[in-house]
Amino acid sequence: MNMRHAADLLRTLTEEHAVPGAQLAVDTGTELISVATGVTRSGGGLPVDSGTAFAYGSVTKAFTATLVVQLASDGDIGLDEPLAGSLAEFRQPKDRAAGSITARQLLSHTAGLVSDHQLPDPGERSLFRYAASVAALPLLLEPGSSFSYANTGYNLLGRLVEEVTGTSWQAALGDFLLGPLGIRPHFLHGSGPSGRVAAEGHAVRPGERQARPVGLYLPPTWAPAGGLCGSARDLVSFARLHTGTHTGTHAGGAPLLGPQDRAEMHTSQPAADAFGMADGWTLGLARYGADGHWLGHDGTVDGATCHLRFHPATGAAVALTTNATTGTRLWPALLRELRTLGLDVADYTGALPASPAADRALADPAPLFGEYANGDTVFSVRPHGAGIRLSDPSGLLADLALYDGLHFSARRTDTAAAPYPGRFVQDPATGAVHLMQLAGRSATRLPAAA
Repeated sequence: MNMRHAADLLRTLTEEHAVPGAQLAVDTGTELISVATGVTRSGGGLPVDSGTAFAYGSVTKAFTATLVVQLASDGDIGLDEPLAGSLAEFRQPKDRAAGSITARQLLSHTAGLVSDHQLPDPGERSLFRYAASVAALPLLLEPGSSFSYANTGYNLLGRLVEEVTGTSWQAALGDFLLGPLGIRPHFLHGSGPSGRVAAEGHAVRPGERQARPVGLYLPPTWAPAGGLCGSARDLVSFARLHTGTHTGTHAGGAPLLGPQDRAEMHTSQPAADAFGMADGWTLGLARYGADGHWLGHDGTVDGATCHLRFHPATGAAVALTTNATTGTRLWPALLRELRTLGLDVADYTGALPASPAADRALADPAPLFGEYANGDTVFSVRPHGAGIRLSDPSGLLADLALYDGLHFSARRTDTAAAPYPGRFVQDPATGAVHLMQLAGRSATRLPAAA
C-alpha cells in the first residue's frame, strides 16, 4: 500500500458509508502511511487533515489505563491494593464488597460495577463527588468474578489518578503521556484551548445516505472513560509506545512504558471473558483474533467512531477515526481491503453462526422475555410483530435475531450502525435465563411483576 492507494481507499469507503470525514493511519512496522478525507461537518465544514481532532470515545480508556500503569510503575498506585486504601469515598461503601475493588479489576472491567452512572447535575465536574456517588450504589456482580464493561470504572480510575498526582486527570494525561509522545492534548471538556480543529459528529439513519450533525455529548465526569480527542496519526504514536518502537522517556530519563509495564498491560486477565466485545481483555486493552496477538480498542460517542489495532510482535498498527455512526460499518470493510493487501489485522467477529437459530431451544422465545437491569438502565425484551424488540428508557430500539446457544445480534432501528452481539445466560442450577450480555455489558434479570 502506498499513500495514493490509501487515500483512494479511504475516500471510496467514506463515500460508500456516507461518512463526511475520516482519517486513516497505517504503520506497517517499517513505514507510516497517514491520509485524511472529507470535511469536519457535513454541508459546510473545514477539510479534514492529519491534525484534525476526532472524538476517540472509549479508546480514551486505553490512554487512561496506560497512565495508571505508569503511575503503578512509579509506586504511586498498587494495582492489587483495595481502592479504599487510596480513596476515602470507598472506605464505607453501600456494598461492603466495593471496598475491596482494585485498580486491576477496574482496568479489566471485572470490578462488578454498573456500566454507566451519571450524577443528577449533568454539568458536574467533580470526580470526588462522582466517586462518592458510585460508592453509594449496589454492585452489579461480585468484584473479580466476571467481565462487564463499565465506563464507571474508568471514571473511578480518573479519580484515582487525581488523588495520587494532586492534579486533574487531563493535566496528568498531558504531562505524563501525551506531551512526551508529542501529542497535543484536545479534550471534549477542555482544559484550555488546544488550537486544533475538531470534527463534529453525524448520525446516518438506516436506508438513508444523509449524514445529520449531532452534538457530541459526554458528562464531564466521564472524561477519563471517553473524553479524549485526537487524530489517527496520534493513535499510531500511542501504539508505538506499546509495540516498543517508541523509545521516549520522561524528563527524568525513565521510559514512558518499560518492557515489564508493557508485558503487564498486555497480559490477558483470567476473569475477563469479554464476550460481545473482544476475544479477551488485558489491563485496558482488548485482544483480537484466535491467537489474541492483536491488541487495541474501539470507541463510539454520539456520531463519531474510532478504532485502533496494533501487533506488539511486528510493530504493525492501524487507526481509523470517523465523524459518523456508520464508521462502525466502514471499519470491517477497511479491514477486508487491508487483508487483500497483506496486512491481516484481526477483529472480533462475535462468534455468531452464519444464520439465525434453528434449534428447538429457541423455537419458543417466550422464556427470554422480561426486563434486565444494569444499574439504572433497564432493558426490556418483548415480542414485536413476528420478531423480538429490545428497548430501554433512553430510547434504544433494536431488533434481535436469535442464534443457537442463546446468542443474538441486536440491530438498532435508528441508525445504520453495525449490529451488537449478545447472549442470554442460563443459571447453571435452574436452567432459567438470569443474565443478558449485550456488547460486553451484563444485565441481571429482574423478577417478573406479581
